[in-house]
Amino acid sequence: MKRTIILTLMAACALFSGCRRDAITDGHFGPGEGGLSLKVASDGRYITKANDEINNFTITITRPADGWTKEFVRFGDMPQVLELGSGDYTIVAESPSKEDAAFDQPIYYGTADFTIKTGELTPVSLTCSLTNMMVTFETSDNFRNELSAYTVTITNAASWTAEDAESRTLVWDKDAVDANTPGYFTVATLLVKVDAYRNVDNSETHATMVIRNVAAKDHHIINLDARVTGQLGGENGGVVLVIDDTVNDKDQNVDIPGFDEVPVDGGNEGDDESDDPSPVEESEDPVSSTAPTMTWEANPTFAPTTIADGMDVNILINAPEKIAGFVVNVNSMELAPVIAVLGGAADSEVSEYDMDLINDATMIESLDSMGLGIPTGDALKGQTEVLFSLSALVPMISLYQPESGAEHIFTLTVTDEAGQSLVKALTFVSE
Repeated sequence: MKRTIILTLMAACALFSGCRRDAITDGHFGPGEGGLSLKVASDGRYITKANDEINNFTITITRPADGWTKEFVRFGDMPQVLELGSGDYTIVAESPSKEDAAFDQPIYYGTADFTIKTGELTPVSLTCSLTNMMVTFETSDNFRNELSAYTVTITNAASWTAEDAESRTLVWDKDAVDANTPGYFTVATLLVKVDAYRNVDNSETHATMVIRNVAAKDHHIINLDARVTGQLGGENGGVVLVIDDTVNDKDQNVDIPGFDEVPVDGGNEGDDESDDPSPVEESEDPVSSTAPTMTWEANPTFAPTTIADGMDVNILINAPEKIAGFVVNVNSMELAPVIAVLGGAADSEVSEYDMDLINDATMIESLDSMGLGIPTGDALKGQTEVLFSLSALVPMISLYQPESGAEHIFTLTVTDEAGQSLVKALTFVSE
């Protein structure tokens, strides 16, 4: 959806001194003075919400030559006639609120340069356009009929950190989705997660996707559909969620399947699988060994750690023979599907996924664009010492409201150029 606001400004010379209607009426200005008359018009397509009501726009006029600036917090409070001195000026009109994520918050911005000449009236036209992106939803009959409840969580991933995750995230419940409540995000990659519950047995199904190709004025229409796969309750039964994203005039469709709800059988008798997800331990003699080692100063014993904002998950990795491979296995019902989508996986119906931080170009690009501070590529390959951080990634799990006490295991596998490997598991527990 494109909303455009046209502001037509009549500008002339002299300094701001308030309202002087007689100067305009008589056509005469004082020495070195002139009048500025501001007229506002719109194309009539915008709605009068708090953030796109023209009278609420902030107006700023600057004279670059000497840095002189005049600001009006509300256009509605701006005098009809102003005075300016001769010279070159820049005018900016913009929406008052500029949150990274908010409901019903289109952000408009427009700027123009103009020159004032003594004794003359100079007309200036200024167009304010949408600078952020809008997200709305369309739901199919199947989606509404098959599911009793659902939520959609979308996070703006620009320079994402745990500390500002909440300010970059919007959550729609069933009523908000059904009402097609619009959400607005500043321009950045969007992470989308749908959590739903079936009518028939209240079992869960999930879907995730990443919207990377984004721009100002984009209207992301997310079409939600549910397909029943197999017979409900059977071995192959389930509901598949389909997310279709259409951006402005671009022909872009993304289908992300949800979980099929296939029952998981217990292990076979005689299986001798250890509960310890770290099959390879550090050398008992690290002084004489050249195998890789890991040190977690904030948690020297690598004990299970409760997930919290601001947590310290900085692992110092030493590899005297130089790092050749670095893979992180994420075992988490909540985060693994998101990681799978970041890696470009065709199937996000997973509870664990491997992040190859040296060889997977798609994964590397996705992680780097999110600003999580996770070293990738050449920051790992060939290095003998690396400070590896998961401090920003792990708290993302809380965005998806996991069950209290749920464990999320990150297994780090580091291989050096001599073929030596170190596998270490980090366990994080939801509050």
